[in-house]
Amino acid sequence: MPIDRKIIESSLRKKGFIEEGGDHKYFYHEVNGKRTGSYTFISRGSGYKTYGDTLLKRMCVQLRLNTLTQVKRLLECPMDMDEYNSILRKKGIF
Repeated sequence: MPIDRKIIESSLRKKGFIEEGGDHKYFYHEVNGKRTGSYTFISRGSGYKTYGDTLLKRMCVQLRLNTLTQVKRLLECPMDMDEYNSILRKKGIF
């Protein structure tokens, strides 16, 4: 099921991502003011109002998650910031 771009942006902000502008909206994950290396970007184009599985799989790598299910949980809000940070810690990212 596709996820609306506005939901993605809102969810990322709630999970500790900082937004930076440009041709795309870049979201960088920060913990205690330091970037973790986890990031993604959102296109502003009219063809990208929703993100399907193909784009979400690309985000999976950028967000340093293992599965499409994890990405969907992060973006649809069952996964909170603490759980996301825990996944990154277990992977040794920060």
